[in-house]
Amino acid sequence: MRIGPSSLVAAVFLFGVSLWSQREESPQPSTQRAPKPQPIPFSHKLHVAFDPKCVYCHEMPEPGDEMTYPSAAKCMDCHSTIQAESPAIQKLAAYVKDHQPVPWVQIYAVPDYVFFSHKIHVKRGKVACETCHGPVAERDVITKEKDISMKACVDCHTERHARVTCNTCHTPHP
Repeated sequence: MRIGPSSLVAAVFLFGVSLWSQREESPQPSTQRAPKPQPIPFSHKLHVAFDPKCVYCHEMPEPGDEMTYPSAAKCMDCHSTIQAESPAIQKLAAYVKDHQPVPWVQIYAVPDYVFFSHKIHVKRGKVACETCHGPVAERDVITKEKDISMKACVDCHTERHARVTCNTCHTPHP
């Protein structure tokens, strides 16, 4: 029996998929990791006392794929009078004066090849921010403490009876 080139390519592909699916993913510890330094110290724990809704500061502009960081000007709405003399707030005011965004260090991010929509998860799926980001409202310093690997996402989708087909997350949606 002779194997043609297309059969050989298919066999190699299937062998590769088989190996990939059996690989061990490096486990993500559920405990907090060392925090990444932010340009300005910020305590969610302190600020949540003034407004407990994440969307007050982290808006979700259309199409809803991304959540935003608050503008420095929005922060200065309160901090022009509250702790205005602190070095951190003076640094914040300098960003406003220079019309520059605060270069916050992103803690959670999915790879570029993954389509993720906050709108779909938060509004349609009714998934709370804490599900993926952890108990942020209890933290003075934010670290990556929740697993956002493919396995964790598939487990969550399975638990919530959401789609787990490849093209759910790995192709752009209109």
